[in-house]
Amino acid sequence: MFESKAEFSELPEFLEATEVAALLRVNRNTVYEAVQRDEIPGVVRIGRVLRFRRDAIIAWIHDG
Repeated sequence: MFESKAEFSELPEFLEATEVAALLRVNRNTVYEAVQRDEIPGVVRIGRVLRFRRDAIIAWIHDG
């Protein structure tokens, strides 16, 4: 999907769970389960809504 960090900059600053799931090529429920286990960085809760900081997700993906 995205080959370099520069291409990630096209994404919005805060991502939705479905966007993170697409980047990771997993189901959205897998993202929610990983959040519950504190495995995904950059999670921002706004009430019941989750958003993910793009830069934290990108760094996490590139770090493996």
